[in-house]
Amino acid sequence: MTADKDLYGPGRQRLFSPYLAPGERDRLHDVLDFGRAVPPSFANELRSLARRFVDDGDSLKLRAICLLIADLHEQGWQIDFAKGRITFAPPGIGRENQQSIEDIKERVRTSLQAARQRQLAEPSVRQFLTRMERRTARPAGRFSVLDLVDSGADLAREIRALSRFGDLDREAALARLIDPVIEVCEAGAKCPDTGLALTDIWRYFRHTWAHEYRAIPGRQMLVLVRNAARPRRPIIGIAMLASPVMRLACRDNWIGWLREAARDRVETGLWDAPALGGALLDRLTESIANIRSDDLVTAKELRSPSEAVCLRLEQRAAGAAAARDVQLRRHYEQHRDEDGRVKPHRGEVKSAGHDVDWRRASEDLLFVRKRAESLAQLLFAKRTFNTARVARDPVAGLENLFASTTGQRALDIAFAEFRKSGLSSQVADVSICGAVHPYNQLLGGKLVALLLASREVSDAYARRYGGQVSVIASQMAGRPISKPADLQILTTTSLYGVGSSQYNRLALASADHPELEYDLRWGAIGKSLTGGFGTLHLGTETAHALRSMAMFRHDARRVNNRFGEGTSPRLRQIREGLDALGLKSDSILHHATPRLFYGCELNPQAREALVGLTSVEVQGPDVRSVAAAWRRRWLSKRVLREETLVRLSSLGPTSVLAALHTDANGQFSLALNDG
Repeated sequence: MTADKDLYGPGRQRLFSPYLAPGERDRLHDVLDFGRAVPPSFANELRSLARRFVDDGDSLKLRAICLLIADLHEQGWQIDFAKGRITFAPPGIGRENQQSIEDIKERVRTSLQAARQRQLAEPSVRQFLTRMERRTARPAGRFSVLDLVDSGADLAREIRALSRFGDLDREAALARLIDPVIEVCEAGAKCPDTGLALTDIWRYFRHTWAHEYRAIPGRQMLVLVRNAARPRRPIIGIAMLASPVMRLACRDNWIGWLREAARDRVETGLWDAPALGGALLDRLTESIANIRSDDLVTAKELRSPSEAVCLRLEQRAAGAAAARDVQLRRHYEQHRDEDGRVKPHRGEVKSAGHDVDWRRASEDLLFVRKRAESLAQLLFAKRTFNTARVARDPVAGLENLFASTTGQRALDIAFAEFRKSGLSSQVADVSICGAVHPYNQLLGGKLVALLLASREVSDAYARRYGGQVSVIASQMAGRPISKPADLQILTTTSLYGVGSSQYNRLALASADHPELEYDLRWGAIGKSLTGGFGTLHLGTETAHALRSMAMFRHDARRVNNRFGEGTSPRLRQIREGLDALGLKSDSILHHATPRLFYGCELNPQAREALVGLTSVEVQGPDVRSVAAAWRRRWLSKRVLREETLVRLSSLGPTSVLAALHTDANGQFSLALNDG
């Protein structure tokens, strides 16, 4: 495959040249040779054709290519097919400089809606929505999920009655009208007001979002924000805290996990050089101690590592990797079903039970490789730090490390250890956050985002994940390892890449709000100008076809969705499938839509804590305090706008139903029966 030099620039064309035999290419040509104009039904015709192909051999290639092209076309990528060449141009914002922010948002929203509409049309999803919306007899009475959607007309009527009040009286009255509470969706927990499962309530409202609902790997804590001041505590909004991505340059730079950012802060006096030197040494020492090493190196070699020791560890890692490849191929042959499907190679440890032999688990070939690789890196860094005499003279030592190539590599390793430690237990990504009808008209999304920084959410996160034995860390250590779950920072990404009204100027100054001990702020921390990598623009059916392609090519399942195997199994499996088609995976997975990144520190010294410069613990504000400040800062002014109240009056259960049951052609279809 070839492409323009600026492969990832918005609007740049990308050439697709899949590996196809002449006969296969002719069949693909017949499908794609649509002349100059792309027919409106193009994507649906491609999907229908793909479903007629059998999932093996050459037909599997054609199936995957058709589904891939259908997804990209539907997501707004420009497509052209001439003389056997397929070219695409992603819908990057950069080529649309004349568009307004709202125009750009609408284009991205429209492209995401295509996948969402397909999901909403799936029989299983339709059955779920119908079950939730059907009024059913429960212990608490006859209820449906629609009883948790507030009436915007009733809210507007009560708000209008407050127009004669002064500012202070209006704030007090609004507190009696909107009193938010946090409810974390635990497995098996029921809503006391309706009897519905909390996780089902969350999932129902998640389907009203602009993009399709996908399960994600790793930690995920589902949060409902409800109004305790109204009957049956209707839903104000929903949120989800999830595992953060491992590498995100703008976030890591903002925190100080990148070498250049750390150097700038030392040189400007923001960080104390001796303190940073000591913190880096402590981080290396702790990381080395948390890796089982008795079968890899001697105690003397740990204390004074040599270049030869590091080389030997790298060789041991390579040997374990080769042995594991043989193991996976053997597993593939022994466990292949008649239909060609293969169960993943999970390893012996499925969960962190009390009876796990962690020492034996550390001898799994995957973890022998990981332990040897990690020790080689860490001992190299320790050796370099010792040579620079950082312990005795941290100022001069750090200067030497920053100035030399070897020292820079050692610093990168140490800062990466801070990053791994922080991301494992102290940073969470806000993957879903917003208000539902009718509270979206009252800036409920800002309320939900601010409440995620509350003490109640942090405490719930600590209860959920604190003290849990880590499967990966324990297999690396050969003994049980548990990590704290003390949230320090929240991050999130704008969906549209051109700004987010929800996070815009989202700050509460303690000087203006006596309930707050310190400023509470969501702020922009960086922007990806050329977009990023992900699979949001690829559908579930396409992902499955690409995974099948990867297995067909390699005669083994190399990605097993196994803890410790690596981040984002979905992304890695799709990469392998694209490579198997002869397509450069980066050109497909790079969506070319810029992203804005936001961060929120849960205490004033959160970033310093994530590089070991402080251990000060500050409790965040409680929900009541955040709500009071939100009402004063935004709600009390918002309710004075007549246009807001008019829009509010039109929202409620009916508008939620319309959002879920209106198809791409604008047709509303709904059939409900009381159970």
